Amino acid sequence: METFLFTSESINEGYPDKICDQVFDAILYACLEQDPESKVECETYTKTNMVMVFGEITTKAKVNYEKIVRDTCKDIGFVLADVGIDADNCNVLVNIEEHSPDIAQGVHGHLSKRPEDIGAGDQGHMFGYATDETFQFMPLTHVLATKLGAKLTEVRKNKTCPWLRPDGKTQVTVEYRNEGGAMVPVRVHTILISTQHDETVTNE
Repeated sequence: METFLFTSESINEGYPDKICDQVFDAILYACLEQDPESKVECETYTKTNMVMVFGEITTKAKVNYEKIVRDTCKDIGFVLADVGIDADNCNVLVNIEEHSPDIAQGVHGHLSKRPEDIGAGDQGHMFGYATDETFQFMPLTHVLATKLGAKLTEVRKNKTCPWLRPDGKTQVTVEYRNEGGAMVPVRVHTILISTQHDETVTNE
């Protein structure tokens, strides 16, 4: 029976994209905690020893965006410049404005408009699917890659592997076969773990 390969990737909390996700989440939660009617649309970018937050936020909340950025980076484990980001001393750029009148007209009005009259602004929408391969209803490749990444974070934070650093990525490829329309995992084909680490660590 013919088989095919399928790969999923998972990134650790110190991976640049994931840093940005966590900074945005922290900003969103800080706004909503004080003002449940907050409208938060912002982008986060990061590069060596720098985090930038740009966007449009309409809220009554009083939020210290720079402190949120620094606290989030510190929680992840970025506390030294040679790790990539020094949370206390890195360059944090914040440029937040209120929504433009045109966007506000479409996305505001939770209490004054019917739900079907409120738009989503210019943000994207993601979709996915459920599968019975795993009890999490996610593809096996995704579950394995995510668990490997979580274990990397665990052994870094509990000092089992003190040479690990926050950035990392995992990929798992599984061989599947099609059984009457059901995609059935046959075997794990490839596991790839790429992780940031101290310079002193050898491949061995």
